[in-house]
Amino acid sequence: MFSGNDNNAGYQNTKIGNDGFWPDIEVGDFERQRSTPAVTDDTRIAHALVNAMAEVNRQLRTLKQNHKLAGSETAGDVDAPPTLNGKNRLVIQYEGAVFARAKADLLPDFATVQQRDAGENLAERSEDTRRELLAESERIIRNMSDMGRATVTLL
Repeated sequence: MFSGNDNNAGYQNTKIGNDGFWPDIEVGDFERQRSTPAVTDDTRIAHALVNAMAEVNRQLRTLKQNHKLAGSETAGDVDAPPTLNGKNRLVIQYEGAVFARAKADLLPDFATVQQRDAGENLAERSEDTRRELLAESERIIRNMSDMGRATVTLL
């Protein structure tokens, strides 16, 4: 994955198309941002991202409808500062939620490719890490939906 000559060496150039509102996902961006092991199967990574996108899209269905009713054709069109490198907060948060879920899905694969002792240690921690990644995704989705970190309801 690392090369002194090319910042993209070893990362996939695969783009996963989305629904037209939420952004397409570049697999290489996920690999860079979430430090996937170089030996992880490219197809497995792409499939984990597709599954994560489907889950996040389902959870954000109402938010998407609200933004479309307000006149935004894509998440990138929504007035959602701050922006970074041409992406607004909504797009950045969407990617973060998807990437956290995909990494949670890939953790068992990561544990099996490590050396024996390190792999056993990683396997022991992987369930906690998986829960943390899923919680991260949920926190991001709640923030995107203008909800706090937790909700209390009187029964």
